[in-house]
Amino acid sequence: MNKTNKKDWMLAIAFVVLAAVLIHCASIIMRPVHNSYGSTWDAYLCEPEDSIDVLFLGSSYAYCDWNPEIMFAASGLTGYVMAGSEQTPSITYWYLKQALKTQSPQVVVMEGSSFFFEMYQNYTQINLDYMPRGIDRARAILDAAEPDKRLGLFFDLYFYHDRWKELTREDIAKLITPASADVNKGYTYVDNVYDTKGSTPYHREPSKDTAAYEKHLEAFKKIAELCGDNGIDLIVTINPTFSQCSPEIYDKLEKDLTGIAPEADFMLLANSFDEIGLDISRDLYDGGHLNFYGACKFSEWTGKMLLGKGYTPREQTKEDKAAWDDGAQYWLNLRDTSQSAAS
Repeated sequence: MNKTNKKDWMLAIAFVVLAAVLIHCASIIMRPVHNSYGSTWDAYLCEPEDSIDVLFLGSSYAYCDWNPEIMFAASGLTGYVMAGSEQTPSITYWYLKQALKTQSPQVVVMEGSSFFFEMYQNYTQINLDYMPRGIDRARAILDAAEPDKRLGLFFDLYFYHDRWKELTREDIAKLITPASADVNKGYTYVDNVYDTKGSTPYHREPSKDTAAYEKHLEAFKKIAELCGDNGIDLIVTINPTFSQCSPEIYDKLEKDLTGIAPEADFMLLANSFDEIGLDISRDLYDGGHLNFYGACKFSEWTGKMLLGKGYTPREQTKEDKAAWDDGAQYWLNLRDTSQSAAS
């Protein structure tokens, strides 16, 4: 190769690298800020390594119902909700695989309403687009995304190229402002109170797509195996909800899941309002999810339940413990202030 050809190659490589950097920067700016309603990967990756006792997975039933800071206040157990809106089990598997790169929880608690979802739900783009870039994200796209969304997920300027008119200072600041841990720990605050006066829990129909259900079970098998390979216990819950499937549906789900992973613990809590101390006239956000008041009660109950199962808080550094104490106090103060205002 003569000097001219070598120089041309070096210029070409430099151009490709520069173009890749510019496209990456543009993608960061154009992608909307996302720090609630699941897929909160930036904040998760800022948690101190191997500091989380309990990893919560699932859909909005997870990130609306569990507040890890409230759980910590009640039990000393640390947690994070790494969930996503209408997230299918196939995506949940890839979330777990990615999450275990920085954390080694004692137990994974997966909210199981997603086993009743369709093959694809409404928020695939958000659930996958905010995953950390890498081979697992690419494999998740190929495994769990609708074919017509894959191009945009691999090259997200395809989705966001026309957002330039909506850009804010916060969007641009993402390039130079590092992400940080926050007091939400993956939880999303919702405070609406659902009117249940004179009504009883209503019936919910699961997807009738048997192929979707089989794919969900295949994903669960991989989730259980990944937990087992890493020495992590697995609990599947159906959280308290006003939209409930029939007992026969829940019985079948428990049989199918425990048949795949006998070591997994299945907890049907859909109608356990009294056991948990929930007030259906006060603690529901809508027909499906708990609101902030309900999440506080359920998170306290969950922490104590996990202590009863033998899980113990891991030792934290002085700085980490102080951060958790401060975060818990923030949410406790908000709870107490809200309750005083409502009374």
